[in-house]
Amino acid sequence: MSETTRQGAAIYTRVSSKDQIGGYSLDMQERTCREFAERSSYDVLRVFEEQGESAKTADRTELQAMQKYVAHNADPVKAVIVYKVDRLARNALDHGILRAEFATHGVQLLSATENLDNNPAGRFAETALAAIAQYDNEVRAERAREGMKDAVRAGRYVWPAPIGYRNNKGSLPSIVPDPPSTVELVRKAWTLVASGVNVYEARDQLVKEGLRNHAGGIPGRHAFREMLTCETYIGYINAFDMRVRGDFEPLINVELFRDVERVLGRPKGPAKHPYMRANPDFPLRGTVLCPHCGQPLTAAWSRGRGRKYGYYRCTRCKRVAFRKENVEPAFANCLNELSLRPSVISLVDKNIDTNLSKRGKCSEQARRRLETKLDEERNRKHQIVEKSLTDTLPDDVVRSLLQEVDRDIEEIEAGIQKYKEGQHTDLDKVKAGLALLEQLGTLWQKTDVVIQKRLQRFVFPKGAIFDGSGFGTTPLPSCLQLKEGIISRKGRLVRPTGLEPVIYGSGGHRLIQLGHGRARRQV
Repeated sequence: MSETTRQGAAIYTRVSSKDQIGGYSLDMQERTCREFAERSSYDVLRVFEEQGESAKTADRTELQAMQKYVAHNADPVKAVIVYKVDRLARNALDHGILRAEFATHGVQLLSATENLDNNPAGRFAETALAAIAQYDNEVRAERAREGMKDAVRAGRYVWPAPIGYRNNKGSLPSIVPDPPSTVELVRKAWTLVASGVNVYEARDQLVKEGLRNHAGGIPGRHAFREMLTCETYIGYINAFDMRVRGDFEPLINVELFRDVERVLGRPKGPAKHPYMRANPDFPLRGTVLCPHCGQPLTAAWSRGRGRKYGYYRCTRCKRVAFRKENVEPAFANCLNELSLRPSVISLVDKNIDTNLSKRGKCSEQARRRLETKLDEERNRKHQIVEKSLTDTLPDDVVRSLLQEVDRDIEEIEAGIQKYKEGQHTDLDKVKAGLALLEQLGTLWQKTDVVIQKRLQRFVFPKGAIFDGSGFGTTPLPSCLQLKEGIISRKGRLVRPTGLEPVIYGSGGHRLIQLGHGRARRQV
């Protein structure tokens, strides 16, 4: 081929980290391809370098750029040169598709180190080389997969560590807990959800407190929910159809984990009285009920006379709008009225001491029985392993029996932990809780919106009707039913009449709506 008939070519090179170690550097590939182009009378028009991307797929940045380049420059470009066929693709189908695509543009695929002549023998060799590349790639993948399986069987965690852990490369255990501040936030996620806080409210609160993933980003909603169902946090690895006890420390108590699992497994859909997303401006939204239709009230700010006014409104019957500054103080007063008297709290305190003493004796006996059963299960596991080593039992039977024993041991350990926690009940916390029952309204006013919501759900699980001046009788938790002299105000709940929405002003006086944010007091 004379100098005047020289044609253009594009060079494609690719490496992964292992290839670089093995000697397939980008510079070496490009140099070899350029020498081949010179010998074959091609002018190199452009070089495409793929750095650290796998050839398992054709979805590669530089490969796609080269495909576009060839399609738009088919006239000058007559060849694509690679160092070896496996640099272009490690899948025979991908290789065939790429070769056919080049051919439609009149571009030939050439290898600097392999014979890809455009004849039956050359095409057969090319197909064989592509198949060998795919085979080699699949063998490597299978070996890696089997290596991961063996590691998992030994209890090692072989993936990037989840939030709350970090990888302990080259050492055991395979993952170790993050700094205590991060671990505390992770544990708090289960505590909040188990106590009744909405999953996404819990996530938002923890993000504000500093919860971040390993990249420093904010965990997404889906990722946060997935975290709550990941058994890694109770010390187990679920992978490759296996459930194996990990070599690392659990962060979450098994019983607490199962409690949250049950919460997340509840049927989806609107609740009878749904609690809206927490808003610190309107903590009672979703708790206060309309006195006409029983619908939970929503809330928002309205503008009038140059300032903002907060209202709790009914969106169903649209007959009431309560001023924020009237509803919330009335709610705090209601809580204070429901709070327990000191004499009742003293009586409850004494009963708790007596009951804890009796329960402690029963728990101790039950714990000892479980510890005996735990020793039996551990001995059983030891016997199964011995029979496996002596080939007395087939491997599949051993695997099934060990999984069964591990499940039994997990349940027994959870039961023992439960009794231990019960025996170490913190009486100071119990007494602090009783003290709070003496000042519920004050507590509600001083705490943040998440705690306010939890307190509202505790005292008024079905919501509370507000008539403009006070809250009516509603089912209360059993601990507040101890209060003597709870006065029923149900009789004073009068349904207001009229066609216009009723707005209640200070002191509970009804205001007739006049429009444009104005109202006058009804006499």
